[in-house]
Amino acid sequence: MVKNWDKVSSKFLIENKIFKLREDKVISPKKESEHSVWVMDSPDWINIIPITENNEVILVNQHRFGTGQLTLEIPGGMVDEGEEPMAAAIRELSEETGYTSSEIIEIGMVEPNPAIMSNYTYSYLALNVKQTDEQKLDGMEDIEIIKKHIDEIPSLIEKGAIKHALVICAFYFYNQYLSKDH
Repeated sequence: MVKNWDKVSSKFLIENKIFKLREDKVISPKKESEHSVWVMDSPDWINIIPITENNEVILVNQHRFGTGQLTLEIPGGMVDEGEEPMAAAIRELSEETGYTSSEIIEIGMVEPNPAIMSNYTYSYLALNVKQTDEQKLDGMEDIEIIKKHIDEIPSLIEKGAIKHALVICAFYFYNQYLSKDH
């Protein structure tokens, strides 16, 4: 039977606003040997699928430094310290798009990469969104808003126009949500 590994010690190697990288010393329960492992502690993340009354999804197109490319996504971001994930989703939707909704539904949660990360990503659905304000982008954001009918999303994923793993997870949760009696 597989067992959890005991942590002997832990030290932070890098700390910044986005993440902390730590090195843990752990003991293998099977071989009773000590090993070093590295874990990235990051705040929880959220993403939100905003859909208008005309079934248009409000997508965001932005540059991502990891790939060095533009990516087509749904609004999302970090949960601030002391903030509830749903509040973060509402805030990110408004800041990145200027859209708001009074119908926000949590549709799922995933562990982005439990092999090396300690955080969670919560996915939300915002129904009947309306533009009520302008974008409120910070200095690190340059976001273009693109509207696509919800029926176009599977094709955008299949063609690789949408390839952000957490965004695809959110649309999986959306499909699961639709398959239930709502």
